[in-house]
Amino acid sequence: MNDQKIPFTGESKRLDSFLKSVYPDYSREFVKKIIHSGAVKVNGKAAKPALELREKDLVEISGAGQDDTGLKLKDMTVYEDKSILVINKPAGLLVHPTDSNWTRDLKSLEIFKDTLAALLHSEMADKYGEGVERLGIIHRLDRETSGVMIIAKTKKAQDDLLVQFRERTVNKTYLGAVHGAIKNDFFTINAPIGRESGDKRLKVWEYGRESLTEIRLLKTNGKYSHLEISPKTGRTNQIRVHLSYIKNPVVGDMIYSKSPFERLMLHAFKTRFTHPETGKTMEFKMEPDKDFKRLVKELLK
Repeated sequence: MNDQKIPFTGESKRLDSFLKSVYPDYSREFVKKIIHSGAVKVNGKAAKPALELREKDLVEISGAGQDDTGLKLKDMTVYEDKSILVINKPAGLLVHPTDSNWTRDLKSLEIFKDTLAALLHSEMADKYGEGVERLGIIHRLDRETSGVMIIAKTKKAQDDLLVQFRERTVNKTYLGAVHGAIKNDFFTINAPIGRESGDKRLKVWEYGRESLTEIRLLKTNGKYSHLEISPKTGRTNQIRVHLSYIKNPVVGDMIYSKSPFERLMLHAFKTRFTHPETGKTMEFKMEPDKDFKRLVKELLK
């Protein structure tokens, strides 16, 4: 998305409708996000999507958008070679914009600088091999979840890792703190997850997709419990949905339990997979940050 100054001509039209005509490949919702980000001004002033444009209005589109996060990939990097990048994503960093239009026009990431995708685009553009899609992002963590993520740098690595995730040969282990007492040292939650038509939230639902999660108790004080969690399937929000389903929601989960806290108490602790080039087993462990450890200690004291 390049900086532009466009004089408006013709009959009156809403700003979002006008921008949709300028960027026909973008959805209306994505156009609204661009406007709300502050990247669009009319006659030098911030504007709302519903603003009616009139003859000779000047529409200015800037790539400035949201403020830079101040984060650098080098500070997150755990491992890198010619095929893959392994990072420790901090809590609060969105992996990519929720609208898929960014995959069609990577320059639109200049509007959404507070994402991992924007960091990859700005710092890794010259490191990707030909044919890599979605900036090598092959899986994701929720914005408030921290921990290990794998990024593909070549088409071969991307294709191979996608197969590993699809065939469930990537082993992932999370650490989490939940509400309530957990009585069993080890157990599994085998409950399908899906979303009814018109419902934005996922839930355990008889018509959902097979979902399996293994739970190991680390410590409990009756009010809170510290867990090691291994999702065996890769459904969206699987851990949060399953733990909410058994009435032990993740502390800080404002979607599935409405439990206000300093942060979501979920961390992707360990990931094991097969290197797409060498065939060797790779395992990466990242301890939670100091705040996570402090909060676990406070909850279980």
